[in-house]
Amino acid sequence: MKSKKTPVVDFRQAQEDLRGTLRQGMLDAATRLLTEEGPAALTVRRVAEAVNCSTTLLYSLFGGKDGLANELYLEGFARLKAAFADAAVQAAKKKSAQQGLEPLLLHAKVYHEYAKRNPSYYMVMFGDAIAGFVPPVESRNQAWESLAALIETFEQVMESGALPKSDPTAAARLLWAAMHGAVSLELKGYYLKTERADELFNAAVNAVLRSLRVGG
Repeated sequence: MKSKKTPVVDFRQAQEDLRGTLRQGMLDAATRLLTEEGPAALTVRRVAEAVNCSTTLLYSLFGGKDGLANELYLEGFARLKAAFADAAVQAAKKKSAQQGLEPLLLHAKVYHEYAKRNPSYYMVMFGDAIAGFVPPVESRNQAWESLAALIETFEQVMESGALPKSDPTAAARLLWAAMHGAVSLELKGYYLKTERADELFNAAVNAVLRSLRVGG
């Protein structure tokens, strides 16, 4: 009868696994504080208390509040990217959603709905929700990659002839600027009625698309 081998304990790997578990737990706690109480609740002390650990450990894992804020910044863009991907899968099942300017209008709708469902994340991603936090260059580059789907959508629409051919990246940046401007005003409470906010967002999107259609 063969003897059973005693499993070898890899102490270093166990440490890394524990570190990863603690890190994810802190991110989950920070996300709960962000979504339930808003950016003002994102303090090192509150996050540490939420997972019953010392602030020293949090500094060790993230390098402080800025490191934690950067992870939330990247998570917000990852969620937005996933929302675009889900919408693309659904649109592929409907031929009507792939005709004319519909792909761009769908993209704008997903962007708007994401911002309304995740206002705290949105303000971390695009606003000044966390005082003093400036995303590092590599994080900003990664964030822009999350919006690459918009460039691809412009390429698709231009190839179909629904829009004149031009620089799809420049077109994407123009539409993004218009959407962000309208959404920021909405989230900061400048529109008193929800329907008015929706109307102005759609008007901003359509104005950009009309401009691109006539080559303005």
